Amino acid sequence: MANHVYTTINITGNKEVMEKLEEIKIKVEENNNNNHTALISGFYDNMENTYAWYGDNVGAKWCYHDEFWVDIEGEVAEIITTSAWYPPLEFVQHIYNICSSLDPECEIDGDYENEATTPIGGFVINKNGFNHEEHNEEIEYPDEDDYEIPEGEYHSQEYDYAMEEFYEKVSEIRSDMKSLAHNNLRNKLESETTEG
Repeated sequence: MANHVYTTINITGNKEVMEKLEEIKIKVEENNNNNHTALISGFYDNMENTYAWYGDNVGAKWCYHDEFWVDIEGEVAEIITTSAWYPPLEFVQHIYNICSSLDPECEIDGDYENEATTPIGGFVINKNGFNHEEHNEEIEYPDEDDYEIPEGEYHSQEYDYAMEEFYEKVSEIRSDMKSLAHNNLRNKLESETTEG
């Protein structure tokens, strides 16, 4: 069974971009009875439900959405996905191609985590290019057996606190990787500008 990777994709762009995303979202919702293909077929006219096609065009052997919302007036959208083994970075780049054809100033960024805790990463794509950063150091998952359960209790509060700290750390690393992706893309642009 594949490890699940949970990805948040944030899209900013003009009203025209948001109207296009709303149009796609409606198409996705209409096909949602095929949840495992609805999101991808909403963005691709030529989707093939094969591992090879998904690998080349999505970046994972399957990918579905958990949430998809669009705020036309606020000019923001968000898609939360679950995919197999890898984040859907090729899909993110495809979304960018659709959006940037309507608004060259649009930007997509986001972050992801693997249910096995590594890798955890962040990404950004805009008119300056694409950058992706990944944290691959193992993060120790709290083992429930290491926490004594008080007599008469169902579980250990200490274990609950350890899990809370674990998820806070994962969230912090996701945020750090997204910030690092932004910073490194900006630094890359600045170094190319000063070299040129």
